[in-house]
Formats: sequence, C-alpha cells, structure tokens
Amino acid sequence: MLYYKRRKSRPVVKIIRRIILSVLLSVLTVIVYCEIHLMDFRPEYIRTQAEILSVNSVCDAANSTIEMLNYNYDDIAKIVYSDSGIVQAIETDSMKINRIKSEITRSVQNEIAKVYDNDVDIPIGAFTNITVLSNWGPCINMNFNLTGSFSSEIVSTFEQAGINQTIHHIRLMLTSKIMTTSLDYSGNITFTTDFEIAQSIIVGQIPNYYGTLYRTY
Repeated sequence: MLYYKRRKSRPVVKIIRRIILSVLLSVLTVIVYCEIHLMDFRPEYIRTQAEILSVNSVCDAANSTIEMLNYNYDDIAKIVYSDSGIVQAIETDSMKINRIKSEITRSVQNEIAKVYDNDVDIPIGAFTNITVLSNWGPCINMNFNLTGSFSSEIVSTFEQAGINQTIHHIRLMLTSKIMTTSLDYSGNITFTTDFEIAQSIIVGQIPNYYGTLYRTY
C-alpha cells in the first residue's frame, strides 16, 4: 500500500501573511506621506483652483453682460466739434455708464454666488512633484467656499493712432476681492480685470490735454 505524505501548509500561510502585512504597511505609508504633504500642499492648491475659478466666473459674467447691453460708442459718448473741426468736448451719458457698472457688478456677484461651494479632487500623484505622475492614483477630495466683493469704474483714455487721428477707449476696470475658506485654510485673492466697452477713432485735431487724459467715472 502506498502512502502520501502531506505537505506542511505553514510556510505558505506565513508567506501570505507577510504579503498582506507588506501591502497594509505600504498603504499606511502612502496615507501618512499624503497627510504630511497635504498640510503644505493643500493651501497652495486650493488658492490656485480658487483663483482660476473666480477669474473665469468674473470674466464670463462681465462679458455676457456687456454683450447683453450691446452699447456702441455713440450710445455712451458724443464728440462735439467746433466749426473749424477741432474737438471741443467729449460728452458721456452718465446714466448709461452707471447702468454698465451696476449691471456688471450685479452679474458678477450672482455668478460668484453660484460657485460658492466647490469640491476639488487632488490625485495622489500630485504630491510627488513629478509631472508624469501628477494625475496618477486615487483622488483626495477637498471642499472650499468662495465669497467676494466687487467695485468697478469706467475709464476713458486716448491713444495716438497717426496723423490727426486719436483712438478714444472706454473701458471698464473691475476689481474683485475674493475670500476663499475651507476647514484648514483661508485666504484672499484680489485682481483687476480690464474690459473694453467701446472705442472710436477721432479724426481731427484735439486739444493737447485730451491727448493724455485718463478719466474715470
């Protein structure tokens, strides 16, 4: 009669245990590493994402409002000439200028309110500072809020465009002060955005003081 000797399974069990332990230690190491680096990395990452989001929101809201109002140069300004063709004055419509400022400010505030609550997913690879691995691995979710205050002014400037020609620019300067808050970070972002409202080429001689005039409304 033949007898078969059973192989001992203990070495196999030990190997499996070692593999499981190694995996658990590796996962724990990654978690600790990410947590340590997250404390330094998170504020800068949130600030960057908040800046991108707020700038895009402000620009989209302002541009859509300017397009909706659809004012041209003649709607806002009127050039008064003398009998000899010299520019005597440039008159602006204060009611329309005030409407531009109020409509854009209101639109921007509403747009920022829509993106008040935000989530950002940071891939683990971003902590390596290696470009190839920046989008690698599972993501860590973070939440932050955006609030802001805005102020605007209409700026009138003149630019020489050739002999006896001057370009009159009417621009909106929108200053945004954005506050970003999260569980462990808060910061402020301030930026000014320039929007062209209207422009016109003035043909004829204009007074010297108009040529370098920078006027706000």
